[in-house]
Amino acid sequence: MERFYFDLYNSEGPEMDREGQLFPTRDRARIEALRILHDVAHDEMPTGDLMVISVKVRDENRQQIFEASLTLASAWS
Repeated sequence: MERFYFDLYNSEGPEMDREGQLFPTRDRARIEALRILHDVAHDEMPTGDLMVISVKVRDENRQQIFEASLTLASAWS
């Protein structure tokens, strides 16, 4: 098992993961990052015209190994 850290970047600024979570593979950590991104996007449905959310994954050496981002832009025609 490896420890992965999931840092969240959204309209409230960065939230750094100091504890991390254990996963058997990098792919499982990737799936967790996408789940986090989905959950945060659902909770923060935009009240404005632009929403940008990113989850950056760091490995046991605290090196970034993966990033997933979601940008939602909305405007009346």
